[in-house]
Amino acid sequence: MLPSMSTRAFSSLLSLSLRARTLATHATNLPSTSSEAQKETAVATSKAPEGAAEGALRPHLNIPVNPNHGLYAFFRKTVKDGVTSYETLESPNSLSYRSGRSWTAAELRRKSFKDLHTLWYVLLRERNLLATQAEEGRRVLGGKIAGTPLSKQAFKCRKSMARIKYVIQERRLAYEGAVRLFAEQREKQLAAQARRAGAIKEPAGDAAEEAEKGRTQPDEAQSAANLAVSGLFESVRQDTGRRA
Repeated sequence: MLPSMSTRAFSSLLSLSLRARTLATHATNLPSTSSEAQKETAVATSKAPEGAAEGALRPHLNIPVNPNHGLYAFFRKTVKDGVTSYETLESPNSLSYRSGRSWTAAELRRKSFKDLHTLWYVLLRERNLLATQAEEGRRVLGGKIAGTPLSKQAFKCRKSMARIKYVIQERRLAYEGAVRLFAEQREKQLAAQARRAGAIKEPAGDAAEEAEKGRTQPDEAQSAANLAVSGLFESVRQDTGRRA
């Protein structure tokens, strides 16, 4: 008697909990097993957007999901036998197999600004993906991931990004140095032009002074002659007065 009552109570509680979970969702059309509902589902699937036929739907909510959503970039995309899947946590063997070295500064110096800009965001996306896997590893495994292929890959990404910043800093300093050198050369050219203009004006000033001197010398000679003539006439007058 008692075991049967406990079984009934447990089944009723389980049904109530499932009902509460069902009603907690915001779905308006819950899945049904009737033939009409299955026909409506088939029609909706045929009219669904791209990716719905591949299973990119929440079955209990009937909400279509865009297969090209940006959040999928946080997970590693793998295509196997025509089936696309996203891995939240990769195995260490696959990580070590895909692992490569970081970019060197000599290689990055050959890249254009556009290539460096694109490479920066590719590395940033890889860092976000690795950070997602690291957080999933902590959640699932409950331990640290230091020294694992995840941390090594993240270190290589950070190293490459740091070298990109170093190369861009080199180019910025070279550009500022070229601008400063051009300004200095421009100032020297302007100073040389000013000196040439002053040298042209100085001979003109000397010629004017010499011409002025040439004008004053005849005037002085003429005044001296006038004085001599006036002195001569005065002496003649004095002589005539004495004779008289």
